[in-house]
Amino acid sequence: MRKWKKGLVLAVVVGLGLWGGALRSSAADDGDAMSLATAPSGLDQLDKIFTVPSVFSNGSTNKAKISDVTNAAAPNTQAVELVNAKNQVAGVWSNDANRFNLNEDTTLKAWVYLGSQSSASKAGAGMTFVLQNDANGVSAAAQVNPSKILAETMATWGVDSDNKQQDPQVIAGTAIQNSWALEFDTYAHKETSYGNAGNGLSFDKGIKTQHMATGYPGNAATYASQSVKSWDLTGVLLGTRYYFSQNHTNLVDGLALGNGKWHHLVLDWHAASRTMTYTFDDVNPDGSENTAGFTKSEVIDTSQFHSADGLVRWGFMAATGSNSSSNMVVIESAPNMVKAAASVKVTDTTKNRVVNAGDKVKAKHGLQYDYTVNYQGGSQDWNNVKADLKLPENVTFKTAAIQYADGSKQILTAPEAGAKEVSYQLGKALYATNATATITLTGTADDVKINSNTTTTTSTFKNKTFSTTADSPDYVITVDQPISLYIMKSNYPVNKGEDVKVSGLVIAEDSEQLKNSSITVHPTLNGEKLASFQMSDDDESGYYALTIKADQLKVGKNTLTLWAADMDDNESPEASATITVSGGELGFKSVAATSRFQPITLDGKAQETGRQDDWQVVVSDERGKGSNWQLQAKVGDFTDAAGKKLPGQLLFKQAGETTVLNDQGTVIDQHETTSDTDEYDVTKDWSDQTGLFYKSNAAATPGNYGGKITWTLTNAPS
Repeated sequence: MRKWKKGLVLAVVVGLGLWGGALRSSAADDGDAMSLATAPSGLDQLDKIFTVPSVFSNGSTNKAKISDVTNAAAPNTQAVELVNAKNQVAGVWSNDANRFNLNEDTTLKAWVYLGSQSSASKAGAGMTFVLQNDANGVSAAAQVNPSKILAETMATWGVDSDNKQQDPQVIAGTAIQNSWALEFDTYAHKETSYGNAGNGLSFDKGIKTQHMATGYPGNAATYASQSVKSWDLTGVLLGTRYYFSQNHTNLVDGLALGNGKWHHLVLDWHAASRTMTYTFDDVNPDGSENTAGFTKSEVIDTSQFHSADGLVRWGFMAATGSNSSSNMVVIESAPNMVKAAASVKVTDTTKNRVVNAGDKVKAKHGLQYDYTVNYQGGSQDWNNVKADLKLPENVTFKTAAIQYADGSKQILTAPEAGAKEVSYQLGKALYATNATATITLTGTADDVKINSNTTTTTSTFKNKTFSTTADSPDYVITVDQPISLYIMKSNYPVNKGEDVKVSGLVIAEDSEQLKNSSITVHPTLNGEKLASFQMSDDDESGYYALTIKADQLKVGKNTLTLWAADMDDNESPEASATITVSGGELGFKSVAATSRFQPITLDGKAQETGRQDDWQVVVSDERGKGSNWQLQAKVGDFTDAAGKKLPGQLLFKQAGETTVLNDQGTVIDQHETTSDTDEYDVTKDWSDQTGLFYKSNAAATPGNYGGKITWTLTNAPS
């Protein structure tokens, strides 16, 4: 009887142990109603990041939802509300366009809320961040029974519900497949009793506090089979039951995750080394540093994902059993949200030219700054964009406006004079069909006293999702410097063939920076530009001199025009002087002393003969281009040595006409000079049909005859 009673007592104790295990899951979490009101600032448009399935692959209804944050200090922020009551499964998964690319460096930032119960025996189960390539896609979840949700799975890990199961591969097959998870575990499922075996209460064996750890949910090595023995009710047979504990990688325990506060999470993926670095609690919601934070790094076996293209989904999962906690997530930044670029274009509107780094812009010139932001794609619209413009020095702006791609315009208040920066809020979101916004500031370059740089300025265009910058060029605002040029004399007389030296002064009033070598003089002679020249610092300050070569001058009046410019494009008015070149003479350069006609064979008839090749008459005219002259010829009788006269005539043929020369003078040629030193060969173009000829008559007798031709040159046609 005593043995029986002893066995009965033992059975009762075992029964109480089983009941006690259930009691440890019965406490409720509370105090989370204000969590949305205290949520930190983060992203909105979460429906463009996540898919929220209505039902998971295990048949459980998804309790997750996207809600607006009510904290006035975090406008335009949404949160994912996961579990908030008992016996729930919840989660969200990134959509196709926003998957995690394992081939590229990627950073994800979020805030997580893990309830307001820091006791590891009273809080809800917590939640996980998961990367997965499960065939179930956005409906992936651990295969828990919807009617008996095991909270220790957090809807992620394997399901330990059979106390006869010993194969960890079977457990791994019920988890999210092809995955890696980071858990935020707020309830320590540490039961190892015979009565609790196979009831999903043992994954945290040996851990007594809230903790974080990682693992591969679909990998059998994540789970360790454990056994526990006990006598049956008769006290005769020793029974064995089985349960599984979880192999926690990078375990951090002793945490107070469910302390009613929002916790900052940074996940930084380095593709080359396949390393995930995660930082927890590095900053507080107010932006201050949190010294209690920590960082862990882990090389991830990417073959676990079985992803051919390196793309995997990411998301957050949670589950509750008999305990409940409010679990929430605010996304601060995520992959593939927005791709955008910014640029700055500066235009000198006075000269209508683009200004680049190192260029010069004259003081008082009009300037226009165009800050253009260009949306290039992403899973979200780029909304609530703030433009923080760092302004150039020595520029004063008068107007400001934003022009959008859709044609609308937003009028802004221009920056105050002397402002170093200004911020503008874009009134419209940027997206595929409204992809650009251009902030245009117009103004003028300041009237600086010395040349002054604008300095390079970096402007930032950002919202919670994305930030980009653009640099404006550093160029020089140059002094608006009045310059005057004077020529010493208004008229320079010079003889033909002589050079002339012209000198003068360039004056820059009140200049603090100009010296001779800063000035370039630009000459023009008779409407044609001559080579410009730089003044010399070896000369007296402001003094210049140039020499005009004789071959550059024409006979008569020559107009010389000069103007000066400094290195900053300040220009003087033009000044002019006259160079008067005295003309040369009109005369014969060469005339043949003796010229002959071809011999005539007399036959009793009149005959005409042409010239031999010893005729030459060259006129030289140095009176200047455009001068005119006329050449006449007259002739007397042709006679032999005895004075016998040759009967005949001297003829001049031109343009089909024949003129008989006599002692009165006949016009042979006339010409207008084409240069200041003009030489004209009168006989050059005579042919066997033109020029001078001699015609004898029938009474001519044989002999040698000669005559005199007199050439007369006058300075103008008659």
